[in-house]
Amino acid sequence: MTTVVTSEPDTTRRRRPRRVWVVSGIALLVVGLALGFAVTAVGASRTGELGLDVLISGHRDRLLTVAAELVDVGLGTRIAPVLLRVGCGVVWTRDRFAAVTIGVLTVVGWLSVEVGKVLVHRPRPPAAAVHALVAETAADSYPSGHTAFAAATVFAVVAALVLTGRSTRVAWAVGLPVVAVVALSRLYLGVHYLADVAASVVFAGASVLVVTALAVPALPWLRLRMRSRLRPRAGEAERRDA
Repeated sequence: MTTVVTSEPDTTRRRRPRRVWVVSGIALLVVGLALGFAVTAVGASRTGELGLDVLISGHRDRLLTVAAELVDVGLGTRIAPVLLRVGCGVVWTRDRFAAVTIGVLTVVGWLSVEVGKVLVHRPRPPAAAVHALVAETAADSYPSGHTAFAAATVFAVVAALVLTGRSTRVAWAVGLPVVAVVALSRLYLGVHYLADVAASVVFAGASVLVVTALAVPALPWLRLRMRSRLRPRAGEAERRDA
C-alpha cells in the first residue's frame, strides 16, 4: 500500500497569513468600535476617565503646557500633512518604494479614526470640569486624531521596514514613546479621554495591517515600477556620455 503525500501549493500557503492579517485587522476595528459605543453609553464619569482628566488638569506646568500645545498644532490637520510630505520627500531620495508605502499607510491609518468619530459620536470632556486648554466642542472625541496620526506614522514606518527587509528595532524604540507622549498630551490639554487615545492606536494599527495585507500581491509590481523610474533610459545615458 502506497501513501501519496500531497503538498499545498505555495500560493495557498501565502494566502493564509494574509487572510489571518485581514481578519485580525477587521476584528480589531470591530472591537475598537464596540469599545467606543460601550464607554459612550456608560459615561466618562462612571468609567473613571473624567476623573483622570480632572486629576491631570490639577498638575499642569508651564513648560509641559507649551509642549502639549506644540503637539496640538504640529499634529493638527494643517501641519501634519506638511510634515508627512516632508518626511516622505526625504525618504524618497533614498528609497521610493518605502516613501510611497509610508505615505499611503500613514494616511490610511490616520483617516481610519474618522469612522469611529462619525459612528460613536462621543462628546468631548466638559471644558469647565477639566479646565481645557484647547477649545474643542464637536462630539468627535473618540478616537483621537492627533494620536492616530502619530501611531499611523509609526506603524507605516515599521511596515515599510519589514517590506524592505530592514530592522524595526529603532522604529519601535523611538516610535512607541512618541505615541505615548502625544496621547498623554491630549489628556493633558483636556480634549480627550483615555479610551479615545487608546482606541486611536487600535484603529491606526488595524487599518494599516489590513491594507498592507491586501496590497501584498501588488508590491512586487510597485517595487519594479519604482526601480524602473530610477534607471535612466538608454538614449538619455548616451546623450549624457556624449
